[in-house]
Amino acid sequence: MPSLAQPKWSLAVRSALVLLACWSIGAADDQDQRPSSGAAPRQTKPPLPPKYHPGPADGKARTSLFGVVGEGYKFVYVFDRSGSMGGSGRNALRAVKAELLASLEHLDTVHQFQIIFYNERPVIFNPSGAPGRLAFANEQNKQRARRFIATIVADGGTRHTDALELAAKMRPDVIFFLTDADEPTLSRRDLDKVQRQAAGITIHAIEFGTGPKPEGKSFLEVLAEENAGQYTYVDISRPAPASDR
Repeated sequence: MPSLAQPKWSLAVRSALVLLACWSIGAADDQDQRPSSGAAPRQTKPPLPPKYHPGPADGKARTSLFGVVGEGYKFVYVFDRSGSMGGSGRNALRAVKAELLASLEHLDTVHQFQIIFYNERPVIFNPSGAPGRLAFANEQNKQRARRFIATIVADGGTRHTDALELAAKMRPDVIFFLTDADEPTLSRRDLDKVQRQAAGITIHAIEFGTGPKPEGKSFLEVLAEENAGQYTYVDISRPAPASDR
């Protein structure tokens, strides 16, 4: 009668069988990971996302005044309110107020602003009780600005430098400077001083006038050019665009 006992394998045979089994399993796994014919190789890790580079306008406000566009977080508006800004026909100061109110609407609550009207001396918007500070453009401060703007009248002479110096001390990103360029103009020495005080602040200049722009380059063009700003001339004798009425 045949024996039912299991055969006794030698140690060498058993070791060879174990190695053969391991090799077979590894070969099967390797075959599973090979790409099929015509298929793209399988990626073991997803590609890294590109590094984020915020754009130049990221989080900034973009607002304009008579077509001149300013971009930044902090804005100071410096406007001439001397007697010559009263004008006739299309009232210059009235046009300035309308543009200013429209410009403020483009500022969000994270942005800041300040308003300076000047003749021989500057008058500063002061919503917080601390003069010379920038105000956040929330609805409460915008409403206060509307009331402040409504109180401004055209009167007196003109002194540009004090108002510009005050604006530069607030360290905004952008200054909108508007005047009818009445006497006294800024001398070469004054322009150099403003540039030193601005030290990188963008200054946009808007010149009001009656009739076509005079020949030659005005001090306002030079001011804007030397402080990385834009310049525009506004003929106040022409009717306002229908959108401004």
